[in-house]
Amino acid sequence: TVGGRCATVDFVLGGVLPDSGQTLCYNNTTTIACPAAGAAFYGQDAQFGWDLYFTPAQRFERSEPVASRPVVFDHITQLEWQGCAAGVSGADCATGSASTMAWDAAVAYCSALDWGGNTDWRLPDVRELSGIIDAGRSGPTINVAAFPGTPLAPFWSSSSYAGGASNAWYVGFSNGYVSNAGKADTGYVRCVRRGPLDFRPFESLVLSGDRVVRDTATELTWQGCAAGQSGDSCATGAAFRRSWQAALAYCDGLSWGGYDDWRLPDRNELQSIVDYGRYSPAIDVTAFPATPVSHFWSSSSYAGGASNAWVVSFNFGYVGYYGKSGTYYVRCVRR
Repeated sequence: TVGGRCATVDFVLGGVLPDSGQTLCYNNTTTIACPAAGAAFYGQDAQFGWDLYFTPAQRFERSEPVASRPVVFDHITQLEWQGCAAGVSGADCATGSASTMAWDAAVAYCSALDWGGNTDWRLPDVRELSGIIDAGRSGPTINVAAFPGTPLAPFWSSSSYAGGASNAWYVGFSNGYVSNAGKADTGYVRCVRRGPLDFRPFESLVLSGDRVVRDTATELTWQGCAAGQSGDSCATGAAFRRSWQAALAYCDGLSWGGYDDWRLPDRNELQSIVDYGRYSPAIDVTAFPATPVSHFWSSSSYAGGASNAWVVSFNFGYVGYYGKSGTYYVRCVRR
């Protein structure tokens, strides 16, 4: 307050896990009015997160500090992005042609880049790059006002694939896939500065006899065992698979660790617990023991086809979409 009266203040968020961009609710085939608690399909992506309160225009600020070299500032993560893909310039990224290059050339390009009045650019890691996916749209799966002219193709991240050093992770902006390819292959490039985003250690606890895991970076609390497992080491019972609708219902009805406000995580939240420094499983095995080396459901539908929803593989960290009638593993989150 100022002088006893309410006043608007500017504040920095920083380090906050970005929301997915999804603002519509879905059933197994089409968009629907977002359901009430306890109803079928309640607890999906569009019903939680920053996107309920902030618009994409509030998140991304596009400016042109140097003529023809625009930058995009992300008010959520505090990262600043090259406003055009490599090889392209201009206020609307309409000058030139987007370049593709091998992974090592992409790393070198960003390291040497002078853009928007800054020279401390770098190739983004896989979670940073995936964080600007807009899961509320497809073709391209990115905010076109903030990032015009984005090629509908894979962009390199700086993250090598733990399962084979000759591969690196990429993010595809045609559909939002996160996968890996040989470093000798060619991909598009968009550099970033500031950061990197901070991912601190997990805190594992046993509450009311149930294992829970707190992520001190995102402030999310996770079900410490996959659905169907229990015990401090998750050795009791067996992890089970559910359809997407059943996965939503399971988390909505879950009582675990003394809490009953669990939900199915969105694609960004679920990807945030992937450990890209390891594989099979690609997760912290101390915090999340006995994790099945397979796909887990997110609460995010695929905007390009309502009969699909996003999954994250804890075999090696892949993010893709599968049919909602399929059955995959479940881990719930709260807050």
